[in-house]
Amino acid sequence: ITPLIAKSQVTFVKGYMINDKGDTLKGEVKFNPKKEYDCYNKVFFKEDVSGIQKSYKPKKVKGYGFNGQHYVSMEFEGEPKFYRVYASGNINMYRMMYEVILMNKPALGGGFFICKSDEKNLTQVKEGKFKKQLSDWMKDNTEFINTYEDEKTFNIERATEVINQYNTWKASH
Repeated sequence: ITPLIAKSQVTFVKGYMINDKGDTLKGEVKFNPKKEYDCYNKVFFKEDVSGIQKSYKPKKVKGYGFNGQHYVSMEFEGEPKFYRVYASGNINMYRMMYEVILMNKPALGGGFFICKSDEKNLTQVKEGKFKKQLSDWMKDNTEFINTYEDEKTFNIERATEVINQYNTWKASH
């Protein structure tokens, strides 16, 4: 009988990290697709120049990214957390995840958040009410939000598309 060796999905991918001084460092980010939650909690980064490998918490860095995904450090209930950036511009959209205990077992909590670029306060996206939440923010051009159909479950791909279209339009006006 040959033992099965489970291949780990953990890999280093090209990425960047923005340190607490605001400098962007190029290097590699350790990523495990089976543990998406880790991306919101810490970043394990290997710098190209120095070769130093280290794990960083959100209070020590401003952000990081890899594979077209970008994360920024912001506070959630007084604690710094990493938020994944889905849209940025006039309107920003983020996702944040955290661990909770449900029925004595760890589970993931979190949600999607929106804010205007000139504001710090995040507004949590309400399932089935995204169109209503954004209508006021997009009242100068309702064409984009009118194409979004609210469903019982929040459609992140479609919501990202709508905000990005609006942000592109807003940047050109």
